[in-house]
Amino acid sequence: MKLTKHTILEIIDLTPGTFILRLDRKGIQFEPGQYVVLRMPHEQKGREYSIFSATTDDYLDFLIREIPVGEFSPYLHHMKSGNEIDLEGPKGYFVLDNRSKQGNSVLLIASGTGISPFHSFVKSYTNLNYKVLHGVRFANEAYGRESFNPENYLVCSSRRDDGDYYGRVTNYLEETTVDKDTICYLCGNSNMIDEVTTILENKGLPPENIRTEVFF
Repeated sequence: MKLTKHTILEIIDLTPGTFILRLDRKGIQFEPGQYVVLRMPHEQKGREYSIFSATTDDYLDFLIREIPVGEFSPYLHHMKSGNEIDLEGPKGYFVLDNRSKQGNSVLLIASGTGISPFHSFVKSYTNLNYKVLHGVRFANEAYGRESFNPENYLVCSSRRDDGDYYGRVTNYLEETTVDKDTICYLCGNSNMIDEVTTILENKGLPPENIRTEVFF
C-alpha cells in the first residue's frame, strides 16, 4: 500500500506514559474504527494505531501509550512539531455495522487505549445510541472522557476507587443485564476480550452481536 508523508502538528501529553500524536490530515479518508501503520521515514519499522479523531476533524489524532522498553512509541513521543512521519492506510474492518448506525443499542467495551476507535465512533456519529464501559487502572487514564455523554460513559477503575465503578469491566458486566439485541464492540487486550466474550455469550448474546479488535 502506498505511503503518505505527514507533518506532526502537536504532541499532547495526557499522563506521564500516554500522549496524543496529532498529524496533518492531507485529505486522508477513513471510516471510524480503522487503523493506520505509522512508519519511521526511510525505514521499515512501524506500528499499527487506531485513529482517535473524528471524520470531521481536519487533523489525524492517535492515542499512544509509551512502552519504555519499546522501540517505536518512545521514538514517536520524542518527535517534535514539524517533523515528518510516513503513514500507510487506513486499514481494517472494525467499523460500525448498519444496524448500529441506524439506532440499534450499542455497547462499547474498552481497556486502556483501546478506547481509540470508540472515541472516533462517537465523535463521528453524533446520534449513536451507545453506552461505553472503559476499563482502566486509575481514573486519570479515562482518555477522551470529555467527548462522551456522561450519562452513557462508565469508568471501571481496577487499582483505585476513583472511577465510576471500582473493579474491572468483567466484574461490572457479571453484575449487569445486557439485552440480547445489543451489538457489542470490544477493543483492548486479548485477556479482556476473551473474558468479556464469554460473559456476553453466557448472557445469551449471539456471536454476530459481538465484534472484537485486539490491542497489543
